[in-house]
Amino acid sequence: MLSIEKPKLETFGRQTKISAKFTINDKENELYFEVPSDYKDFLVTENLDAFLVGLLFLALKTGNDIKLNGPVSARLYYSIRHYVIPALCMANPKLKPVDINPQGLNEKDLNVAATSGTGLSCGVDSFATYFDHIDESGSFKIEYFAFFNVGSHGAGGEETKKLFESRFEKAKKFANTVNKNIIQVDSNLHEILDMKFQSTNTLRNVSCILLFQKLFKHYYIASKNRFDYFELNDYDTQDYDALVLNLLSTESTNLYSAVAQLSRVERTNLISNFPETYDFLDVCTSSKKYKAGVNCSQCNKCLRTALTLDLLGKLPLYKDVFHIEKYERLKHNYIWHVITNKNKDQIHRNLYRLIKNKKAMDYTKIAISRAKVKLKGR
Repeated sequence: MLSIEKPKLETFGRQTKISAKFTINDKENELYFEVPSDYKDFLVTENLDAFLVGLLFLALKTGNDIKLNGPVSARLYYSIRHYVIPALCMANPKLKPVDINPQGLNEKDLNVAATSGTGLSCGVDSFATYFDHIDESGSFKIEYFAFFNVGSHGAGGEETKKLFESRFEKAKKFANTVNKNIIQVDSNLHEILDMKFQSTNTLRNVSCILLFQKLFKHYYIASKNRFDYFELNDYDTQDYDALVLNLLSTESTNLYSAVAQLSRVERTNLISNFPETYDFLDVCTSSKKYKAGVNCSQCNKCLRTALTLDLLGKLPLYKDVFHIEKYERLKHNYIWHVITNKNKDQIHRNLYRLIKNKKAMDYTKIAISRAKVKLKGR
């Protein structure tokens, strides 16, 4: 049995901690989230929604039924039992279906601020989500960015903390540039789950969002894929966000799989029309090579983004965040990578089409580039 207690708030100056003790297999632990005290009045203590979603994978991994010693959103309870748990277990047959027993169901709308938010990683999808909603008004207008530490920066420890803080500083600078607030959330969720981030990332992020149901009437989570790609798999929960996010919405907060109408190429083209992105685009996955705000320009994600911008004629606009010379050396070798992987997924397929449309398949240059890379590797 996984038993979760009611959440409690503790304020320590500028930081407020919301936490809930839980017991699993007779061992007690605590899941916590730390947020700036400026936002403590928006934290939900009435329901256990955030803690249920955050710990759901732990229950499914261990096969422990969940006992909630407090209320939960009635809508969330219904959706998780009927649809979310079956979907997650279909995606990963190693997970075990469990029952959920709450102390009560809450059908109240807790939202008071009637505003919207989105995450800010400063990547293509993140920027596309913000700029795709820039003309919205009322409760659909994005007024807040959020920045979570629940696994995307590492599995815990000092290095994770250091990377989280350095990335946050860059996101904060962009938020200041566009005159928006940014909410930093730190947590020990990644240490508790001890599972791969990609295979659990959607629920990790949603657990943070559901802390702020009083603030966010709408929350836009940048989608990984366009609508026409959907797959239940045990590798990446983002491949079925279009299904799960609506099911994790509550009476208070609506969750959306944002920019799912656009391909990655279209998203890249969209953000390139906004000068605010030129100094802040951050796509690098190589934390060891990423330095001083400049993308390494040689990992797959850097090369994919740089090539897309190059083919669109927009790469010079991002000269301060890419090593253009490094990219140019690897460009044709990467084009070959895209050609040979064009059927792998939607992202490679769309980039391959762009390469063809721009007539960028120069096989002589590709052969020379591949030969140089092989010689360097010897």
